[in-house]
Amino acid sequence: MKVIIFGVSGTVGKALTKTLTVNYHDVYGSYHSREPSFLPSDRTIQLSTGELDLLDMFLSQVNPDVVVMALRGDFAKQLKFHIQTAEYLRNTGGRMIFCSTSNVFDGSTDSPHFEEDPPAPASDYGQFKAECERVMAEILLDKLTIVRIPAIFGHDSPRTNELKQQLQDGELIKIYTNVYSTRNTDQLLSMQITYLMEQGLTGIYHLGTTDIMNHSEFTKKLVTRWGYTDVVFEELKHETFSSFIPEKYDNSLLTNKPLPKKFQINHEQLIEYLS
Repeated sequence: MKVIIFGVSGTVGKALTKTLTVNYHDVYGSYHSREPSFLPSDRTIQLSTGELDLLDMFLSQVNPDVVVMALRGDFAKQLKFHIQTAEYLRNTGGRMIFCSTSNVFDGSTDSPHFEEDPPAPASDYGQFKAECERVMAEILLDKLTIVRIPAIFGHDSPRTNELKQQLQDGELIKIYTNVYSTRNTDQLLSMQITYLMEQGLTGIYHLGTTDIMNHSEFTKKLVTRWGYTDVVFEELKHETFSSFIPEKYDNSLLTNKPLPKKFQINHEQLIEYLS
């Protein structure tokens, strides 16, 4: 398949490019400022979300079977960019995989959330992603796959690098004892998205660990596996909406539509991967 990844230089785009290439798909991508070194220059384009004429030209040149949306930037410009791409795909019969987020539930954190739960966003980011989901579904109908993603970790991902830098600098590590989440790795996420793409599966999918782990427990286990023994932690409690529900399920996505076993991961396996 011909695949365009909009936002190819990000954590998700980089991992997905490698997996798709190994699976013999033709990958093209757009970037905002960091030209990717892992794709030939004739398969990439520097493209901001405001350049809609250039977007049309790129889509027409490539004529993709699938587009993966993994963009960042100004919300209003992104939405116009998404709509124009979706309308192009509706006319050509192409499909879209839209990378959404657990933040579409950040206004309802008293329990984990499944695919059939209606979005309940509180943050501007969560509201924007929920609106994108709604608009893309109206335009593309059964040609749309929405993947909701929790916190992503990888060997060279921003979250991992930030924690390692804090450890190397001997900083106090903040851990939240009442926050429960699911997580994923960039590598497994790329395999999951590739599977959905190759199988032609559409609808909403939650792509995270099969279990939920406390932020404090996860951080301590990961740091220990990295070999740090003299770390100073600052134990905190995250503010919750109700004193009667002291636990907060943030970034916590569970699924009623599990993928095959080889595309599943639990927290122990995730920590093993990162180690």
